[in-house]
This record gives sequence, C-alpha cells and structure tokens, in this order.
Amino acid sequence: MSLPVDANRDELFRWADQLPSPLWDDVAARPSAHAAAMVGGRWEAGVFKVPLLGLTYLLNPRLRTIHRADEPDHRVSYQSGVVLLTALAKSTGVPPSGRMVTPLELQGGTLFFTGAHSLPLEPLARRFGNAPEALVRRAEQMGGEPIDGADCAVRIPGLPFVPLYVLLWTADEEFGARAVIGIDDRALFHLDLAGVFALTNVMVGHLAQTH
Repeated sequence: MSLPVDANRDELFRWADQLPSPLWDDVAARPSAHAAAMVGGRWEAGVFKVPLLGLTYLLNPRLRTIHRADEPDHRVSYQSGVVLLTALAKSTGVPPSGRMVTPLELQGGTLFFTGAHSLPLEPLARRFGNAPEALVRRAEQMGGEPIDGADCAVRIPGLPFVPLYVLLWTADEEFGARAVIGIDDRALFHLDLAGVFALTNVMVGHLAQTH
C-alpha cells in the first residue's frame, strides 16, 4: 500500500499507533524472517528489530505496535512508522551503491517532490546555516560521519541499506545558507517515494533536536 505522507497532516496522523491497517497487512504478507533480512534488521521472538537513523525500533506485528528499544515509552511518530513498515513490506535487500542522488532524481521524483511533498531543506539551512559544526555533531550522534562536499557534508544511516546525505553551504555576507538532501540511488529498492519523503522528514526532525 502506498500512502501520501505530509509533514503537515492533521493531528489524526501524528503517531505510529494511528497507522492504517493496510500497512501492517502488507508486512504480514511476507515471511517475517525474510522481511527482516531484506531490510537489514532482525526477527526475534515475534518482533522485528530494525535500525533507523541510529536508533533501533521494535515492531510487533501481532499487536501492531512500534516502540524504540532505548525508550519503550517514547511515542513513535507516524512518519517513522511509515518508513519502517514500508521498508519491511517492500525492501529487496539490495545493498547501497554508494552513489548519492537527490530524491528528485529518483524515478518519478521530479513530479512527486513538489508542493506538499517538497523536501524539508529550509529547516536545515535555518538550523545549521551558521553552525555547520552542530550539523556534524548531531550527525555523529546519529551514527553518521562527515564527508567531503559543499562547505559541510555528512552521511547518515537512514535504514541499513539506505544512507542519507546532507550537504550544507553556510551563510555569508552575500548569500543565505543552502542545504541539499541526498540519498543512495538504490533507495527505491527499499521504499516508495512517500517512504523516502517520510524518511527525509524524520531525519531533519532528528537533526534539529538539541539533545
């Protein structure tokens, strides 16, 4: 099932415990151990264990619940749930190529990533445009690392087979700050475009955290 995902959806779609049943049904249609292996996670004692942006999530398909392994009481966001369930239902286990593209360069991306699905670039530029060292620090806290590129660039583990990238050009006297989000060019072997959009939003939300 492919669902549109909008960062500005109303309160009804804020949390993972409000995900629609068809997303869980798609996961249930695959052998669980196979689904876990294809996404780079594990299937143990009836629970999926899937890394996402430096954290491990526990998904119980029988109870249809999603929790963070480090903070079981932390309420998981709707968009994080979309990423996790979409990957478990769709991922083919293809390893990343290491070649970065922008989401717009993915098949169908030019039309998809417009309007309500525009990538969250402005929040990145606003948050880190005068503080590139803070971007590197947050990326490292999420299991990422600095790489060559732009004025500041980082690679961040999105899903195990879907690395993400942030390229930042800092503000100066003439120009404002500018950010670009990149993703491995094989991302669509693991997510649909709505899942990619959700993943970028979740990444930016995690980067913007100050703790």
